[in-house]
Amino acid sequence: MPHQNETCGQELAASAAVPEQFAALFMHVAANLRDHATWVGTDCVDAQREHDAVVDVAIGYERMSIDAQRTAALMRTLQNLPALPHDPQKMDRKKFLVWMETKIALQRDLARMLIEHAEQSQRVVEQMTDQGSK
Repeated sequence: MPHQNETCGQELAASAAVPEQFAALFMHVAANLRDHATWVGTDCVDAQREHDAVVDVAIGYERMSIDAQRTAALMRTLQNLPALPHDPQKMDRKKFLVWMETKIALQRDLARMLIEHAEQSQRVVEQMTDQGSK
């Protein structure tokens, strides 16, 4: 449901920043995972197993990133969709409100999780910086 005076296409185009950010994050994580696989190497069976598993996870992140990039690009192309009347009789307001409340809860949970993960990552950076200065 678009904001007042905003078409559905404009709302979708404006929301493209979300999958773009996921795409950037996921591709960044994938690059680190591939580096990790290189660090582990393949010198023994266990190393090979970890290497291959981490590469598989990296591939998953890369695929999610590519899909998110494609979705964001599509969303941007919808900017100029014309404003069309929407039949209010076809909209289930109660269902939409439940959907919206669930979306908000999921967004907030994701935001909290990302903040916690960023803080954990920051601690790793600080530990590595401290170890590097010794």
